[in-house]
Amino acid sequence: MKNKNLKIIVVSSKGGVGKSTVSMQLIAPFLYEQNDMQKVSFYEFDDENSDCLSYGGSKLTNRVIAEVSSPILREDLTNIFSKDETACFDIGGNKTTSLVLDAFDESGMIHFVDLVVVPLLDGEQDGINAIIAYSILKGMRSDLKFVFVLNRCKNHRYVKYQFDNFFGDIRGIFEDNNSVKNCLVDTNDEQYIIMLDDDIIKYSRRFGLTIYEIAHEDRDFISLLKLNMNDLNKEQEVKLISFKNYIKSSSNAYYKDVLKLGFDKLKSILESTNDK
Repeated sequence: MKNKNLKIIVVSSKGGVGKSTVSMQLIAPFLYEQNDMQKVSFYEFDDENSDCLSYGGSKLTNRVIAEVSSPILREDLTNIFSKDETACFDIGGNKTTSLVLDAFDESGMIHFVDLVVVPLLDGEQDGINAIIAYSILKGMRSDLKFVFVLNRCKNHRYVKYQFDNFFGDIRGIFEDNNSVKNCLVDTNDEQYIIMLDDDIIKYSRRFGLTIYEIAHEDRDFISLLKLNMNDLNKEQEVKLISFKNYIKSSSNAYYKDVLKLGFDKLKSILESTNDK
């Protein structure tokens, strides 16, 4: 991939689909790797929530809470895009989506976005809102690249059954004219990444870190466990070390089985993007 300052936005007009999870757990570590393991900028546009603050211990990003209600939001975006940096933009749902996307259009900065990531869950409304966000952005810029993230997927094998709002009903029972894939204007946009549902997402957040960081942390929890096993006064510490070992092994597996596959997909899409 050409060495450049990538700009990726994560957006859906529906709240609660895991935009911040996808932004911090998938997009931020991907950009971190593409940025030669240097911190990337992370802009959260959401006047109602500041979910990125949950990852307060993370060293992957420089986090900025952007003011959505700013009367100079268009100028703010222009200033951000003039910086020499790699950045992720986590755009909140509902009214925030409209305000920020309008500012992207009015400022012309939509033409400097490398990729749009649209997360969705398996509900019907999630698919409808994904189509809305896609249609609005595609109307602003027809050559914009997209990838959909099927969030909280139960498993890889049955993803097409769970996410029939995206793929269409493969059983042939229900009408699927409104499925996401049937509403895309460009077959090149039929790209998706699976984010499996896993407790490690919740626990990594409680540690204030990303799964990626835990998976790459060089600590041997088993050795620590053995050192404390015979000390009855350290029963609680033994339990804690055991739990941390579970967190570490789960993070390793999630990185290998989910995040790494997602990184490969993101890289493939970006490599297929024409130079602007």
